[in-house]
Amino acid sequence: MADSKSAARHYRLIVALFGLFWLANAWFQFSGWVQQGGGTLRAPLLDVLAKAVKVAPVWLQPAPLWFSHVATAIDPQTTSLILVAIDLALGLALLSRRLLVPAGWLGFVYSLFCWVTIGALGYPYGGGQTDPGVFPAYAIAFLFVLAVAPAIAPDAPEGAQPCHRLWRAGSILFALLWCFDAALKWMPGFLFHFMDQLTPAVQGQPAWIVAYIGLIITVVRAVGPTLVAVVVAVAETALGLSLLSGVLASLSIPLGFLYSLAVWSSAEGFGGPYGPAGTGVRGDVLGNVLIYALVFLFLAVGRSRPQDVSAA
Repeated sequence: MADSKSAARHYRLIVALFGLFWLANAWFQFSGWVQQGGGTLRAPLLDVLAKAVKVAPVWLQPAPLWFSHVATAIDPQTTSLILVAIDLALGLALLSRRLLVPAGWLGFVYSLFCWVTIGALGYPYGGGQTDPGVFPAYAIAFLFVLAVAPAIAPDAPEGAQPCHRLWRAGSILFALLWCFDAALKWMPGFLFHFMDQLTPAVQGQPAWIVAYIGLIITVVRAVGPTLVAVVVAVAETALGLSLLSGVLASLSIPLGFLYSLAVWSSAEGFGGPYGPAGTGVRGDVLGNVLIYALVFLFLAVGRSRPQDVSAA
């Protein structure tokens, strides 16, 4: 029972960390979409949606177009405030663990909505695309929140266990996400243009991040960009297959966590640059691969308590 209590405590910490991410996202969206939009001729949110329309294929363009029309009809500033309010509500619910299940489902649906409209399903796929966008990882993280909610809610009975079905769904989707990311790494646009993933990360960054990424670029050039790209593709393929099959999961989960942080701090430039106009990530959020690391934390705790998530 002590181990079960320890797992629940760890789950609570991970969920609280996720809540802090959402509070940060609320601030970035407020500063980028509300404050920056005050007094301007065109609201930043509409610019974000216009970019989504531009990169989306023809069949997907109606989704961001529809949201752009809705935001215009309501008022772009008001719509931006509504999105910020959703971010705040999610962050506070995750931190307090109050109304955790409704907040979890809201976050899951909201993440998918943002993926379709703001993120244009991760398009365009080509020229070195490395993932399907920011919001799939957020949606998967919310599945894990919903899975552990029965064990960490303030009124949870002692010894309550996570929901196996939701945990399993999140695990499979996370594995498939890694497999999809890995498949993109084997494309010529990534393999033969690896430096294009690193050099944009220094734009607009503070000096210490520029120096840090510059060191990484120097090392990559010395080793050989194509060789490093192949190693990255192999590593992500191995991670995806391990997560999908469960083989060597005890090794792949901690390595995947460290790898995610490494990518977030290099190719994603810590999610920056951060400024009055929000962040460097589409959707004005902390980052993409950082949420991968968060999911790995869920999996690591679940791996330490397999009986909690292995029974229906």
